[in-house]
Amino acid sequence: MQIIPSILATSPEQYQKDFYKLSKCEGLKMGWVHIDFADNIFVQNETVKVDTVEKFPADFKKEAHLMVSEPKAWIDDLINAGFERIIVHVEIEGVAQVINYIKSKGIEAGIAIKNETAIEKLEVFKSKIDTVLIMSIVAGFQGQPFIPQVLEKVRQLKSMGGYARIGVDGAVRDKNIREIADSGADFVIVGSYLLQGDTDENLENLWEVING
Repeated sequence: MQIIPSILATSPEQYQKDFYKLSKCEGLKMGWVHIDFADNIFVQNETVKVDTVEKFPADFKKEAHLMVSEPKAWIDDLINAGFERIIVHVEIEGVAQVINYIKSKGIEAGIAIKNETAIEKLEVFKSKIDTVLIMSIVAGFQGQPFIPQVLEKVRQLKSMGGYARIGVDGAVRDKNIREIADSGADFVIVGSYLLQGDTDENLENLWEVING
């Protein structure tokens, strides 16, 4: 299973601080970083914009998680900023057209789904997407409790077959990562657990739990 670090920053100062911590972690070098964007419309939070991310070039490959009401308006700026994967929510209006637009630009496309949304809504996109991201918290904020029902959603999607990669995003930590791995998830998005304290030690702890 892949561990992808994430940043959800509401100010440039917070972004710089979190980005610096992740970039210094030896176990994360040359991997992916997951960056959340929120517009205070689709979810009740507002993050930094793409121009803040551009100020801090990285060795990471970047994926964007767009928790925004008009994701298409963000895509060109994300591509120009070097993002290689863009994830949009199945709950937004016109999501099919947005997925097609991302793919037309030669970029990997993913779909995120809130815990309360039926997974059957993903079926029509199965052949078009590279990643499914199942939210295990209420989208938009870090530091929330993990929603355990997400594990059954992962198992259901796995049993359906045909989805390239299935991941879990939200409140992933040492106390639940083994259960997430056992459910069949291909990757996890980890934010606050990695960023609090020593990132290298926290990452090593996660791998120790996964490997038992």
